[in-house]
Amino acid sequence: MGNRHIKRFDKWAPTYDKSRLQPTFFEPVHEATLRFASRVAPQPRRILDVGCGTGTLLRQAANHFPDAELVGADPAPGMVEAAREAMKDNLPASFVCAPVESLPFGDGEFDLVLSTVSFHHWEDQQAGLGEIGRVLAPGGSLVLTDIFAVSWLRIMLLPMKLHGRFRTRAKVERMLRAAGLSPDGWETILKALFGLPVVAAVSATKRGRM
Repeated sequence: MGNRHIKRFDKWAPTYDKSRLQPTFFEPVHEATLRFASRVAPQPRRILDVGCGTGTLLRQAANHFPDAELVGADPAPGMVEAAREAMKDNLPASFVCAPVESLPFGDGEFDLVLSTVSFHHWEDQQAGLGEIGRVLAPGGSLVLTDIFAVSWLRIMLLPMKLHGRFRTRAKVERMLRAAGLSPDGWETILKALFGLPVVAAVSATKRGRM
């Protein structure tokens, strides 16, 4: 995420949790992502949420994974500060200010990594996936949720400056394999009118055994 985007999210941080997008978009996306993740990794010991924002996903994750240690990373200092403030009287979780391309963790520290609707903001998507592959334990799982360029969305995204950030599923699978992750399957997370997929998730496994 470039400095311009980081500043925008810093400015948004104080009111982010009060946004109308929370109940209409983010909360349903988070809940569906966590249900998918619960099937992919039923009992993770340590979970990392990259692009965690104000920690809303991790607050929901505590209900799905009550025994897991929760960690969030976000490049926007304002978002991390808001996450720490929201979480301090709620449940144990830790947050670090860091981009996905440079995660301050050792190799193989996490059993499950989550990312919801931040992938298209990453400064270097391939480097970010590589870092996730590094911090995942062998056999650990990634659940990557985003707006992907499926058929009708590809046409809509074409005029946008960010259209190259919204990858096709085939491209994402190639990027995952290049990062040492094996794609396992896709799940529709949120549908639009007429049942067309808007948000989807892909799960991938770190190669190697636990």
